Amino acid sequence: MHEGLRTIGEMARLSGLPVATIRYYSDEGLVPPAARSPGGYRLYDDDALTRLELVRTLRDLGVDLATAARVLDGAQSLAQVADRQAAALEARIQELRVRQAVLRHAAARGADPAAVTRAHRLAVLAAGRRHLMVTELIGEATRGLDMEPGFAAHLRSMVPDPPEDPEPARLEAWVELAYLVGDPGFRTAVRAAFERHAADRASGADRGDPASWRRAERAVLDLAGAALAEGVPPGCARARAVVEELVAVFAGAHGRNDDAEFRRWLAERVRVGADARVSRYVELLAVIDGRAAGPDPVPAARWFLSALEASAAAVAGPA
Repeated sequence: MHEGLRTIGEMARLSGLPVATIRYYSDEGLVPPAARSPGGYRLYDDDALTRLELVRTLRDLGVDLATAARVLDGAQSLAQVADRQAAALEARIQELRVRQAVLRHAAARGADPAAVTRAHRLAVLAAGRRHLMVTELIGEATRGLDMEPGFAAHLRSMVPDPPEDPEPARLEAWVELAYLVGDPGFRTAVRAAFERHAADRASGADRGDPASWRRAERAVLDLAGAALAEGVPPGCARARAVVEELVAVFAGAHGRNDDAEFRRWLAERVRVGADARVSRYVELLAVIDGRAAGPDPVPAARWFLSALEASAAAVAGPA
């Protein structure tokens, strides 16, 4: 009379679920028995086994029982539930990525508790808010200053667009960038550098343009970078030859004559530009934008500064 029907124990063996779980699903109406044995035990058919396997699959995928019941009853399609669950999982994955990025940021820098707290607070901001933070940095640093138009346009381009679905490396870069942008010391340094730029533009001390500045910066990477790589001491005769060539390039780039005043001015500007935080900012922008980062200009700039100062000291002679 009960041919083809299975006991609850057989259902447990076939599904891998505990008897107690199957009994609970049965009591909740998700997997109703097809019949009862003469002794009153539940018996299940193939349809019940199919429903049980679907319930198990949905639960493994994180779907709650109430939603699973609606799928079984046809009140909600499996496609709708799958789409909603996938979206929820994506949000959860993104949340976990943010946590991972903060932890890696802390582990890589040996950050103190306050720094970790601050990094996490910045990381959990929505992507649009992080984008706004960088925009505000540029706006705050240049507000009220007479900037060279091409340079001002370049600065505005140094605000990354937050990716819709950032991979871990790009998210970690966003966390570090947000942390850097939120550093009061960094913001003060950036503002001071732009104030110098505006003052030089107003006084006529700098009559260059972005294209000529980039050529000079490239020369530092090429000439000073090569000298640094070869281990040339900043105070030797060969270093002085590199200094002479670079000073000539910078004098042309800034529309100045090569004299003692210009060299003092240039040393101060190179010192400001050799800020590792600014270099890191540019590198992080490249990561976020999915571009290959250029060479780090700071080591070459610092070598050039040392060689420039050594050359000035040699000219001045003993005190």
